[in-house]
Amino acid sequence: MWPGRTRTTKQLQQLRELAQLPCVSLQFLPLAGKVHAGLDGPFVLLETPDHQHLAYVEGQRGSQWVSDADEVSIMARTYAMLRTQALTKLDSPGLLDRLLGGQ
Repeated sequence: MWPGRTRTTKQLQQLRELAQLPCVSLQFLPLAGKVHAGLDGPFVLLETPDHQHLAYVEGQRGSQWVSDADEVSIMARTYAMLRTQALTKLDSPGLLDRLLGGQ
């Protein structure tokens, strides 16, 4: 058994349980695809209570809040593309099941 396997298995089991909740939508990018819309790095999209759209970006050289509507729109389109490239909400639990060995 490789180090960390138990912890990884527990994490996958927890994700599998969460995927069954009606308020949770998990989607995974297949590892077979080497190119995807998120290659420029991670970001977080936010909407304030007064419906202002923002983004938060972190990188090796720092982090920043993005409020420029054009820039936030680009990231929202990137997020939409990532969702189209990911496994569906119905297919993603099957991936977890395969990784867990059909448990």
